[in-house]
Amino acid sequence: MSEEPDRNVSQVAERVKSALSDLEKDGIMTKIGIDRDAGLVKVYTEKSDALKKASAGLAEILELAYTTAEHHPYWGMLYHAAEISKILLEKWDSDLSQDNTSEIGWRLDEIRMALERAGDMHPHHHQDG
Repeated sequence: MSEEPDRNVSQVAERVKSALSDLEKDGIMTKIGIDRDAGLVKVYTEKSDALKKASAGLAEILELAYTTAEHHPYWGMLYHAAEISKILLEKWDSDLSQDNTSEIGWRLDEIRMALERAGDMHPHHHQDG
């Protein structure tokens, strides 16, 4: 059964590659990315770069953070880490403002508190050392 999703991804990828070759004939350069574990086939245009790809991936993380219930034990860490990442990617080629650094500091405090709450959920768990 675990081969079925992989086969489906392969079939989708092959069909996408076929369509992309038609675009290439029209002078539109593309690149395909395949993540078999996640069952994803991504298409990038020649204008895609690492920063744009990271921003697109972050949008998926933000969607999860925005739609996850606040009572989930990891919600606060994910949400604030994603928001920090969003600020950093937006400012990648420029300087952080005072407001940016202030917000990042506040969000780091929120992450620390969420981490403490998550740790408190397992008071009997400790590392053997």
